[in-house]
Amino acid sequence: MYSIWQRHKRKFILLLLALFPIVMIAGWGDARLGHDTNMASSAVRQAMRWGNYAGSQLAGGLLDVSTGWVDSELEEENDDLKRENARLKEEKSRLIGVLQENERLRQMVGLKTRRPEFNLVPARVISRDTSPYFRVVNIRIQSDVELKPRMPVIVAEGVVGQVHEVTGKFAEVIILSDPRHRVDAISQRTRAQAIVAGLGHERDYNARLSYLSEMDQVREGDIIVTSGMGGVFPKELIIGTVSTIEKSERGLFQEATLTPAVDFSRLEEVFVLTEATR
Repeated sequence: MYSIWQRHKRKFILLLLALFPIVMIAGWGDARLGHDTNMASSAVRQAMRWGNYAGSQLAGGLLDVSTGWVDSELEEENDDLKRENARLKEEKSRLIGVLQENERLRQMVGLKTRRPEFNLVPARVISRDTSPYFRVVNIRIQSDVELKPRMPVIVAEGVVGQVHEVTGKFAEVIILSDPRHRVDAISQRTRAQAIVAGLGHERDYNARLSYLSEMDQVREGDIIVTSGMGGVFPKELIIGTVSTIEKSERGLFQEATLTPAVDFSRLEEVFVLTEATR
């Protein structure tokens, strides 16, 4: 019985609402103004009044029940939609992560293709140590290659830093913006030579380009690469881009601020360069 009502409840309600005015008209049809009625007619009309009253109460009750059921169904559907929305958001986030990881792997494969002379050991960044003076990331390698201090660490975008301390498969890497980090550099456009040293800023990863001769034609936007000197980094690895230039206090040199090519805030995988033809 309940299942029949569930399937046809809207039809029952519409039928009652349609019959209600018909019953009202039929009940009052012979009660014309100034017309005497006999007892039988009065009894019929009285019965119709009670019938109309009962019908209206029943219709109202059915409407209340139907409204309650509709509200309950809407609430349940709303909960289902919320759960589905949460599931889709989670799936979207997971797919975005997969796409980003695929892009990073594609860039790494591209680096190996561009620089086949490099012996690259992949490593994953497992933590970061940041202070106002030092900038360090900790990495872990999967292979059995022996890491050593001063080994270059790079990604497809450019220079990350150098291995500082090694413990088994784990290593501490001093990144480019650390004040302890130094690398011989050269302007890709003018071949002007300089030294890149980290500034140790707390809110950015900028470095300083020092010992530029005042005659060197370096300008904002110039790309700075490794020179290959110093015995650590091979030539032509991108370090960063010149963002500002100013005269040194000593007058013989000019200094520049360098924005690294690598986004250190998003660093997840790196390569340790174990050997290369420099």
